[in-house]
Amino acid sequence: MFKRNKPRTILQNTREMFWPSMGWIRAFHYTRHRVVRLSDTTHKIALGLALGAGISFTPLLGTHFIQAGALAYMLRANFISALIGTFVGNPWTFPFMWWAAISLGSYLLGLFGVSASATLPEHVDFSTLWEIFRNEPVRIFLPWALGGYLICFTSLIVTYPMFYRLVRTAKKARTKARLRKVRKAAIEITGQKK
Repeated sequence: MFKRNKPRTILQNTREMFWPSMGWIRAFHYTRHRVVRLSDTTHKIALGLALGAGISFTPLLGTHFIQAGALAYMLRANFISALIGTFVGNPWTFPFMWWAAISLGSYLLGLFGVSASATLPEHVDFSTLWEIFRNEPVRIFLPWALGGYLICFTSLIVTYPMFYRLVRTAKKARTKARLRKVRKAAIEITGQKK
């Protein structure tokens, strides 16, 4: 019923990830309205958004939705807002997030004398990275996982209050707008009866 008449190709879907056809501002507003309309407490929605945003620092790219959903279930956060929060991690932000995770993980492993270090050669291309992943997966994955999950859980301290304020403010504004609409409708009805 709600499917497209002509499905998008893989190339079109990839393009949409990097640059939405509706534009970034409209995509942001659409997402904001979806979050505000969630029927749950402000705490649960904000916690879900913070969990989803934090999970974006972790490796295993294809499992971010699953990880965010599982954490939302365990911590009794809003499931939908956790999925929406994973969109903080996108092709524009992933390089910076993953660089931070790998750097922190390498530093911590170095402190404990573990030889798994994510030092990469100066000139990195896809074939070089593939060889590292194939021959020495721990060299990248172990520091990335350690740093990513540490940043994930420490980022909750920063992102939860920020998301809480944003959701609370948006919900209050939505409630005020709905009350204004009801009052306006009541005035119109009483005015017509007179």
